Amino acid sequence: MGDRDSDPIAVDSDSDTGPSPPSQSQSAPHPAPPSREDMDVEPPASEGRGSPAPADSASAGDASDDGRSRSAHPPGASPSGSASAHADSAWTSRRGKARCDSCRLRNLKCDRILPTCNQCRWTPVTECTYTPLPTPGAAHRGVPRCDRCRESNLKCDRAAPVCQYCRENDISDCRYTPKKRTRALSSSDQPQFQASSSRLPYNTQGQHASFMFSNISGPSSDSQPTSFVFREPLRQPYTEGPPLALLPAPVSHTAYPHQQQPFIAHSFPDPVRSPYIRPWAHPSFAPLPGAITRRLATIKYTEMPLRDAFEVALLRFVAKLMPELKETACFSPEAYATLANCLAKGTVERLSPRIRSWATCHRICSGSDKLNLLLAPRDTVFKLSHEETVKKMSECRIQLDAQAAGKNIPELDQADPAADFERIPVEPQIYDCLVYAHRGHASAVAVLMEIRRLGISSITWPMAEIFISLCPLCNAAGRIAAARG
Repeated sequence: MGDRDSDPIAVDSDSDTGPSPPSQSQSAPHPAPPSREDMDVEPPASEGRGSPAPADSASAGDASDDGRSRSAHPPGASPSGSASAHADSAWTSRRGKARCDSCRLRNLKCDRILPTCNQCRWTPVTECTYTPLPTPGAAHRGVPRCDRCRESNLKCDRAAPVCQYCRENDISDCRYTPKKRTRALSSSDQPQFQASSSRLPYNTQGQHASFMFSNISGPSSDSQPTSFVFREPLRQPYTEGPPLALLPAPVSHTAYPHQQQPFIAHSFPDPVRSPYIRPWAHPSFAPLPGAITRRLATIKYTEMPLRDAFEVALLRFVAKLMPELKETACFSPEAYATLANCLAKGTVERLSPRIRSWATCHRICSGSDKLNLLLAPRDTVFKLSHEETVKKMSECRIQLDAQAAGKNIPELDQADPAADFERIPVEPQIYDCLVYAHRGHASAVAVLMEIRRLGISSITWPMAEIFISLCPLCNAAGRIAAARG
């Protein structure tokens, strides 16, 4: 018993014969054990079990390459060691990967490359053939189903070259594709890959035999080796399309089932919101004077009403006005641009009768040849003749156009009470003007006086009252004063 424990019988898992008898000479040197990285053999059975029968040796050797997970004992350790010896083993099995017949007989590490592996390439006399292996216990671990069974979500027996489902339905195109598909090489990467692979001593242009499997019990003597060809999935070549702005509108998915997702406009919010108020700006509209925009950049939005809340309250107030005042109380960007273009081109016939009479009565004119801007003359200019009014208007228009071009010219309506014209703001600019006028959280009277000093028109008392009623600091101060009595 002591000799048998010290010299276990070595079993070749890939050979088709039974275990070799132990050597009669105890002094004969033992061959060096293979490394754990190259070891694909099954360790010998424990003492309590008998030697396997010669008939079962071939199937046991074939099963070692098919997918059974085993642990190899380290050199010098007993096969009947504790569970810690099995846990410390670094050997991992290769599930579903069969070596060629020559490497299995010689117990060599095979890279499984078709048509000739690395071992058979150095020995051209040897024929590199692959024999299908059985699947023990119908446990197809690591072996994917064929493409048709995977798409139909059916149970596939994974037989090669045609599975049972495809054979019953007379389908000859039974393909097996790997689960992990590599990225297709582009045209720029292809020459580099071929140049680097040409220096390798073995064939890398062949396909891997990673899907050598069958549901038969074992290889028969009269059966020929089945050739397995790895087929890449059909993919359409990548071609650069037109710009996104020129793409047609998306159609239904029934006409083009493989079309891309419809284009979505990139209207994403800012990743980091600034704590300060950002004035409304548009490239087609004239901005507010620089003194106002620079001061707004220093006011925190938490100290003022929310822009959305004020605009909703303002629209609710305008909706309750009389029809004669509803169209001229405040102008949306679309209505503002239409009025400015009609006044600049002299086509006032396109305007509604109420807006046309209002613009004629207040002498509303376009204040810029490049941007949308409406100006109303002050009382000092309103009393002048038509020729003098046109002269002052042309000077003002030249000044604003030069300012829009980026030239260093003094700005118009920069807190100057002697300005000749008043600016009519767009609806979103009303909020910015009220924020600037209410920066000291004064009353509505002080806000309207500041608006008048800035040369801003069409902002009335109800608008200032609505803004102050939504101010968080003013509401907090009012609650504190009411609590004190």
